[in-house]
Amino acid sequence: MNSQILENKKNFFISPSSPFHFDGTFHKPSHFPNNLKMDDWVSKEYWQTLRFSKELYGLKIEDAGTIAKPRLRISIYSRKPLVAKEIELLKREIIWRFELNADLKEFNELAKRDMCFYPIFKKWMGMRTSSQYNLYELLIIAIVLQNATVRRSVQMLDALLGKCGTVLKFDGMELYAMWLPEDLEKVSEQELRNLKVGYRAKFIKRLSQDFAKDKINELKLRGMNEEGTEKELMKLYGVGPETARILLFEVFHHYDVFDHIAPWQQKIYSRLFYNKRLVTVNKIRDDIKKRYGR
Repeated sequence: MNSQILENKKNFFISPSSPFHFDGTFHKPSHFPNNLKMDDWVSKEYWQTLRFSKELYGLKIEDAGTIAKPRLRISIYSRKPLVAKEIELLKREIIWRFELNADLKEFNELAKRDMCFYPIFKKWMGMRTSSQYNLYELLIIAIVLQNATVRRSVQMLDALLGKCGTVLKFDGMELYAMWLPEDLEKVSEQELRNLKVGYRAKFIKRLSQDFAKDKINELKLRGMNEEGTEKELMKLYGVGPETARILLFEVFHHYDVFDHIAPWQQKIYSRLFYNKRLVTVNKIRDDIKKRYGR
């Protein structure tokens, strides 16, 4: 495990589209809480490590506006002073990952007509479905989530971060950053198995090799349609329909992806929409598409 002290700091502002819900966008309680933290949050303030173009940064985002007139104060911490071009690229990346320019007008109008769930929509008005991770990082997380309890997933990711990750020290915080795919070329499959990740060691090695050899280009995929993106994602080792769905939704912002419903989701939708123990997947999918459209 390596560590870096990020002493250089640069501030700028971003004005998201309105309305905007700060805490709902930057704090996701549904994400599993690994002990070796990659991010941290208190109301109106958020920190994370950020891997962009193979360089590591510390990121702090503060709420400097209102829901109706949103404004974010961004602080970027780095090993060396940032130049203007680098700052502009980082700004674009932050806007993309957290959907800060999302047009929510159509959704909000639809939400107002939903008699059952409008109180929830109203409470979280302006929240974005965001992902702090890049494609490779979210895939690693998807792998440790496969066929495992939350506790087990936390153990595996902590073990991987402890061996292969980097601790970044900035703004009084110590947060972990994931490794580069090519960093795992020096780590054998057996060494990964020794971290008690089981069969996932093979998946992690093969996936890392694909990314290290540039078999997939995340930035290029961002400009493709849903079908084309899914086709490219499914070429990656270990990526099936459910993982592809998660990636299309969280990483690439295709919010109309609703053709695959996992068994655990089927149970939740059955209770939530029908107050029944189990409703067929086809009925759930058809009813929700009819109710909410795209």
